[in-house]
Formats: sequence, structure tokens, C-alpha cells
Amino acid sequence: MTENGIRVRSARLVTHDAAAELSPTARRILAAARRVLGRAGFKGLTLEAIAAEADENKASIRYHFGNKAGLVGALADSVVHDENIRLLRELSKASPDHDRVDILIAQHLRVVTNLRQYRLFFDLFPNLLRDPSLWPRMAELFDWYRELDIYALEPEADDELRERLRLLTALTVAVCDGLAMQYAADQTFAVEPVLHYWAGLIRHALEQARDGAAVPAGDGP
Repeated sequence: MTENGIRVRSARLVTHDAAAELSPTARRILAAARRVLGRAGFKGLTLEAIAAEADENKASIRYHFGNKAGLVGALADSVVHDENIRLLRELSKASPDHDRVDILIAQHLRVVTNLRQYRLFFDLFPNLLRDPSLWPRMAELFDWYRELDIYALEPEADDELRERLRLLTALTVAVCDGLAMQYAADQTFAVEPVLHYWAGLIRHALEQARDGAAVPAGDGP
């Protein structure tokens, strides 16, 4: 840990399980919202439809999530929650001999090719961007992505190394989201060799970062 608390914050951000803090009723409402979203799309994601699916009333939804924006923000978290928690569990079980890049890439491969999950996210994302009140929630979600990748690669990284890895993990998030869109449009698209190629670039960049090489803005590998 560092005195300025950055490492403490990062560890909490990565390992924080927001779903575990929800009441059983709130989790049931979220599960119902996911079913409605998958069946009817964002246009069909009304409080009335969610309440009917969850066998609750709209007042209960407002009590647990404040308003529809609060529910949609929590829904965006839940769409990616399970896979991220799965990665954390696999990393926690990994021995020192395991290649953490391989674990990370295997996880991204699962996520990218999970069409059901990504289609939910693609349906949500444009609508989230239309609501400025949800921008901080989305920024926090992407921050979680990046922090999780840093943790996966270097769980004990000091602040200097973490700073060098931020560009790499931001690119990894962008690469995986882009691959998911290509795969969603064409399931014959070969995702795995692309991710293995990216793994090689990650290893190269990681070696440079560990050696203390600076990563000036605008410079490539």
C-alpha cells in the first residue's frame, strides 16, 4: 500500500462486489430487468415491464434503485459483473507458475465470444451515453475494466509501474470491445488468433514496463 491511498483504492475497486451488497429483492429486480432487456430491447425496458417480470411494483424498484437511470446503471454493472468476478476468482487460485497473461487472454476470449452478454451491453451502451447522469457510472465501469487488467498482470505493482500499464490496459479494453463487435456481426470471425497476437504485444509492453521504460504519449511499441 502507498501513503497516498492509490493502491488501497485500486484494490478496493477491483475486488469490490457490488452485487453482493444488494438485497434479495434488488437482485431479483435486476435479474428481471436483464430478461426484459434480452427479450424486448432497451425500448421495452420500462418500469412497468420490469415490475411485472419481477412480480414487484414500481415503488419497490424506485425504493431499491432510485429511478430508472439508477436501475439502468446497476443493470450495466450486472451485465459484466459475473465474468469479472470469475476472472478475480481464477487469478486468486493461480499459482506463481501460471502465466497471468494467458489467464487474462482466456478470460477476454470468453467475454468477447459471449454474444448474449455483449448484445445486452451493446443495447444498453448507446442509451447510457444519451443520459449525462449516467456518464460517471459508465466511467467507473471502464475504470474497473482497466484496474482489473492491471491487477491481472501485476497485482503487486507499485504506483510507477501501474502508471506505465494504464495505456496498455486502456488499449486492451478497446481491442476487446472492438473484437466483440466484429464477432457479434460475424461469428466466423476468428477472435482467438487475434487475442493470442495481442497477448504477444502485452508481454512485450509488460517487459518494457517492468524494466522501467517510459511510455511517452504518442509513441507506439
